[in-house]
Amino acid sequence: MIGGLRREIEFLVFWLCFLLIIGAVFEEILLFLLIGLLAYIGWTLYNLKLLTEWLTKPSKNLPEVSGIWGDVYYHLYHLYKRNRKAKKKLTSMLARFQKSTQALPYATIVLNEYDEIEWFNPAAQQMFNFHAKRDIGQRIDNLIRQPKFTSYLSKRKFEKPLEFQHDFQKVQLSITPYASGQYLLSARDVTQARRLEEMRRDFISNASHELRTPITVMSGYIEVLRETETDETQMPLQKIQQQTQRMEDIISELIGLAKLESSPEIEEPIVVDSDQLLNDVFQEAAALDKGVHKLIISIEPVEIMGKYDELRMAFSNLLTNAIRYTPQDKSIELYTRTDEAGVSVCVKDQGIGINYEHIPRLTERFYRVDEGRSRESGGTGLGLSIVKQVLDRHGASLRIESEPGRGSTFCCYFPYMQLAESSNVVTKM
Repeated sequence: MIGGLRREIEFLVFWLCFLLIIGAVFEEILLFLLIGLLAYIGWTLYNLKLLTEWLTKPSKNLPEVSGIWGDVYYHLYHLYKRNRKAKKKLTSMLARFQKSTQALPYATIVLNEYDEIEWFNPAAQQMFNFHAKRDIGQRIDNLIRQPKFTSYLSKRKFEKPLEFQHDFQKVQLSITPYASGQYLLSARDVTQARRLEEMRRDFISNASHELRTPITVMSGYIEVLRETETDETQMPLQKIQQQTQRMEDIISELIGLAKLESSPEIEEPIVVDSDQLLNDVFQEAAALDKGVHKLIISIEPVEIMGKYDELRMAFSNLLTNAIRYTPQDKSIELYTRTDEAGVSVCVKDQGIGINYEHIPRLTERFYRVDEGRSRESGGTGLGLSIVKQVLDRHGASLRIESEPGRGSTFCCYFPYMQLAESSNVVTKM
């Protein structure tokens, strides 16, 4: 480009000198300079015309030009070649993407910023009865007429997937922004999975209810027998009563867990009186503990949205676990803390602690770190499963920090919750 500019300047200098000489000969310097200027402008306009025509339809055939215009065409042509190469590469990538998504078992749909369908794969065509010629360019909420989906789409809050009923299918759907104003929608049929989950819940619930009656009868007869027990029968009857009570506890918690799993989503949560809630939980724990441990409560009035009874169940389970696994005379603290993103309700103990490898599995049903110690303490193995289920229903999470021999901290973290107007810390012992 620099060489072409130099040649263009040399040409202009030569042209100007030529015009000055001719003008001097004819004693009309200004006239010849004007004619030369008009000729140069005409030449420039002509080249701009050629450039416009070439840009409208680029090709290998470049106009025959010289000077700086030759350099312009040279660089534009190489830019055109690079763009063609990049376009071919992008086309090839798009073809591979479409080919791979064609084979996906999940419905995949590409939407533009106006929620109009730009592309979909055969799985989406089969699931939603789409037709390419008819439905490409249509708004997706005009084709999937389901109130839950329409609301989900309009709110633009795609952090969590959506489940809704479509025809005779239970569909789980998620939307991911992936380009400027574009969205990738994926959906799968979860009808069978949800049916199996429902069957499992029904089985546990029904079995638990059926077992409750005979266990209650057994407990009644055991109490009668204990009234007339002898030295020989005292120990066996005591063991039988302990195990019967443990079975009753397990059945009660299984029924409670099944109810949580089968309960509808919390559509309109209300603000829970956290001060009353945590104090109620603390008083229950103190009654259960009977002065064996040093119980401390240190809370701020905070806003938590949800269901009072479910949250009470979760926090109570955490405190009960701490009482079971903390040695006598050690301290257990119930406290709250806040940060910019949310609020935590925590239980901290000076118990036996938990090895790191066990922490990810603590919320599994009947998972025990120490089988013998758990049974001796009277635990059912379902407490943390209930805690996790309650927190999942409230959009919260359970965070666990523990070290063997140095105790554990279990925190229920509720994101984006705001402190109540009063921020005075209340501490009781």
